[in-house]
Amino acid sequence: MALSIGLMTLMSTTCKKDEPVAAGCDGVATATATGEIDQTFCFDVVTTYNYDPENYISFWARETSSDFGFDCSVNSENGQPVTPGTYQCGPGNTGFVELITAQDGDFYKSISGTLTITSANETSITGSFSVVAKGYYNEKIINLSGSFSN
Repeated sequence: MALSIGLMTLMSTTCKKDEPVAAGCDGVATATATGEIDQTFCFDVVTTYNYDPENYISFWARETSSDFGFDCSVNSENGQPVTPGTYQCGPGNTGFVELITAQDGDFYKSISGTLTITSANETSITGSFSVVAKGYYNEKIINLSGSFSN
């Protein structure tokens, strides 16, 4: 009986999605960049998901067709756990969004904007983001927005 319940639980936590994160994207995250990079991404592989709400929640994905990567995270603050909500991104804030590029090896880190976590638990996360990000090496600016759901 316990084995059956365990197998049913395992089968119910697969990464198959019922609904795409955006029209035309069956991946786990989608993003649109404008500015220095003008491109739409469909990230199809979760590389890492960490759920430790007492300290942080982080989500990493990549697009296998291009090797672009995306990550976002929220750190706890003042002893308060991370819960669903909207978090400010940028230096000194708890939210963080990043686009890692394959074309020039740069990564664009959020300097302003928001990251919203709609839901999160041990196996999945859903949310959206809209940030301004700056290239670490080239210091050029992009606008980056999208959603994620694994």
